[in-house]
Amino acid sequence: MDVPILSCASIWLRVQKEAEAWIAPGGKLIADPVARNRRINQAYAQLWLADKRFQWAGLAAFASKQVGCGLLHAADNINKSQEEMAANAYRPDIASSADIAAMNTIPAAISASSAYMYQQLALGNTTLFLDIYPLHRFYMLRGLKHLQGCLRERALIFKDIIWPIAQTKLAFGQPARDIVEAFEMVENNLIAKSVERFAHHEQINVLQATIYSDIAMRRALDANQFSWAVNFPTGVAAEISLTLSAECKTVAGPLTIMFSRNKTARLYDEDERMKFVYAAAARFDDLLKGSAEKNIEDSINEIARNGGVR
Repeated sequence: MDVPILSCASIWLRVQKEAEAWIAPGGKLIADPVARNRRINQAYAQLWLADKRFQWAGLAAFASKQVGCGLLHAADNINKSQEEMAANAYRPDIASSADIAAMNTIPAAISASSAYMYQQLALGNTTLFLDIYPLHRFYMLRGLKHLQGCLRERALIFKDIIWPIAQTKLAFGQPARDIVEAFEMVENNLIAKSVERFAHHEQINVLQATIYSDIAMRRALDANQFSWAVNFPTGVAAEISLTLSAECKTVAGPLTIMFSRNKTARLYDEDERMKFVYAAAARFDDLLKGSAEKNIEDSINEIARNGGVR
């Protein structure tokens, strides 16, 4: 791409390539979504460590880590379901192929739903990172004034970058008002407010279009929510929570924020999800201002080193 040095487009291309270097070395996305997720977690954590005003990035390190936990859970469901279906073929108490098919109904449904969830979680995780990490890097390099003046030109580099979703579904580089407002809040040290504004951009402008408006994803989320609420089949549902630590396991106390346990709650509903996200942002802010600050920072340092997800 032939652009003048330090033009808006050249800086956008630079920071976009920095993001790609994290998750697409050699110009190709890391094939394993779990490994790719760990790199994304590291990148977010290192953003926060580089500039503590980027509190959204610190929270995103934990949220993205939780996505990685969801990927592991979905992969485990797929493996267990396939093993159960394979075992059914050799059960002496099952007399016919029709009986085998009947026995395989639930594990087949779990496997298909988990496989789709795995695919969509990875897509959302990757798309969001390629959208928002370069925005932070541009601000770090050139400041608020240049970001404001250059934001509309970001879309011009589309042909030279990796974008994992169809332009018709989510166009690259849209100059959302949330972006400028969030960085204005960072500039004015309104950190908690900036986290809310970044969260709105992340959830509504990016993830709603990328994964939450998808009908099949909504059905998978409904099935997961119901299964989680009633705990049947046991162990199948992924718990909807955010744990502010480097590990997947939910810990009791202030480090864990739970989504509604109501069996009809809808994570894909904008209002219901944003209530959960804003609660997580407020909790994160409170913890950083209190006695848990060192524990939070230690966890983010661990994620920065190894990507978390354990």
